[in-house]
Amino acid sequence: MTSKERILKAAISVFARKGRHGARMEEIASLAQINKAMIYYFFHSKDDLYFEVLKLVHSETTMSLSGITVRAIESGQGYEYVLRNFISAMISYFSENNYYTRILIESMTSGSEEISQSIKELKDCIPDRSGTERFKEFFEKGKSEGIIRHDVDIVHMVISMIGMSMIYFFSRSITEAMEIEVSDEKYFLEQRRESIIDLVFNSIFINKGNDLENKKTRSKSKNPDNSNRR
Repeated sequence: MTSKERILKAAISVFARKGRHGARMEEIASLAQINKAMIYYFFHSKDDLYFEVLKLVHSETTMSLSGITVRAIESGQGYEYVLRNFISAMISYFSENNYYTRILIESMTSGSEEISQSIKELKDCIPDRSGTERFKEFFEKGKSEGIIRHDVDIVHMVISMIGMSMIYFFSRSITEAMEIEVSDEKYFLEQRRESIIDLVFNSIFINKGNDLENKKTRSKSKNPDNSNRR
């Protein structure tokens, strides 16, 4: 691992735990096991370092989720399969990549202009269409085929799914405010995933509510322990 890579890895940890304004360059240098002057050799300021971290986090997150989405679309298994994979991937990613999630959430909630710039630079580096564009085209096709309700706004559907998937990670205290006891977070997130999938499926498909419920019932009867597995 190069010195620059060690700095970025350490910065991700410190920015995630302390926040942008609470992070100290001395702590980043200590964690990276380098002299603080070396950080300024690669990055002119803490803001410059934060922007590079944000670009890295956003790039890896986007590429991971886009890759899953595109593979699901290209599998030819249909709209329900793509939606389930998209929602499941977000829940899993935000749960398993805690530092990345914290950095993304802080940048979104602070009104930081850097996230918009990082998105622009990311788009400039990707020659092919993004997973989001493929996703929107795919589901617009579903509307023309009479599978998706024609009045569903695909953009708002995506925003809603992202919001529902991320809300728990914005502040886990939301469960305390609602007096919800989470003794098994893995099981809770599994329930959260199925709740979002159920809500989306029954909101956008034409006459699919009964069919989906029957499929879920049959699936549970075949796999009685499925609800406890990711």
